[in-house]
Amino acid sequence: MVLPPRKDSLKWGTYPEDILPLWVADMDFPVAKPIQRAIRERAEGFLGYPPREGDQELKALILEQTGLEGDVAFMPGVVVGLYGAVAAFTAPGQGVLTQVPVYPPFLAAIRQQRRTVLANPLRETEEGYRLDLEGLERLAYASRLLLFCHPQNPTGRVYSEEELSALAAIARKHDLIVVSDELHAPLTYERPHVPLARFLPERTLTLLGPGKAYNLAGLPIGAVVGPRPLVEALKRHLPPTFPNVLAMAAWKAALLEAGPWLRETLARLKANRDRVAAWAKEVGLGHFAPEGTYLAWLKTPIPQAASFFLKEARVALNPGENFGEGYDRYVRLNFATYPEVLEEALKRLAEALKKV
Repeated sequence: MVLPPRKDSLKWGTYPEDILPLWVADMDFPVAKPIQRAIRERAEGFLGYPPREGDQELKALILEQTGLEGDVAFMPGVVVGLYGAVAAFTAPGQGVLTQVPVYPPFLAAIRQQRRTVLANPLRETEEGYRLDLEGLERLAYASRLLLFCHPQNPTGRVYSEEELSALAAIARKHDLIVVSDELHAPLTYERPHVPLARFLPERTLTLLGPGKAYNLAGLPIGAVVGPRPLVEALKRHLPPTFPNVLAMAAWKAALLEAGPWLRETLARLKANRDRVAAWAKEVGLGHFAPEGTYLAWLKTPIPQAASFFLKEARVALNPGENFGEGYDRYVRLNFATYPEVLEEALKRLAEALKKV
């Protein structure tokens, strides 16, 4: 077990050494060997400016492996695409739709640009989290843009084709543009990921990147895929930067050669996912095992739950309140680590819960 060096890692270096960090969404595992080799080979070669539009072979690979159609444009990361979409398709004071709880940059991209969050909370059912399609339709009159997350962060939901088709019908009826963050698409378990754009190709911009599935968050790069007019509108609000040559080399190697590594990693993640689900049931926390991602969304009886666990268990988790209003009793746990680390963290959390 080789953990990331504290001096190099936001996750491991933020807190004192006696705290186990299960928060920031990257993995503790080494990067696939073919990706390491591709980065090294590119670093030993030309590192000048690339073509402004980036690697055309990589663009073709992205379309081929995702089944998406349309133009492809690179950007410094998926979060940049969220901010650009809000700027491109709405004006200050207007509302932007999104499902909550949701990855905090969704909310920041809206609020920091003086737009209004139109929250469409996921329904918590006995079977798990589901889209509130009736609520979405009620809110759709008040917006032009929906920021969508699929697979969903933090709940790990992988939406069904029926849900995606119904959402597409609502978007088409109300002339919504949908920006779909599908960064976690390769990280699914039983239910395969199906792109939203399959059901709404003319109104969907899909945001992608290698950062989560191939553990490359420190080499930021993303791409937007969709109809040319929408891609061009978004590009006008992206920073005028060149795509990172090392990141493109890493992404291409991931798509061409890292499939076996990804399959092995998914097996490790699934074992950890199942362990967290069993543990949550044992200690009485509300939890639905994620269908995708390596993130567990846990409902506790404790206000400001993340602060409580940091103090009492010495485990760092993401605070639920960062994912939307009313979620302060929830925490997000990143289980993309070694079993030894996970077991120690779960042990500490269980002991802390006995104090409640």
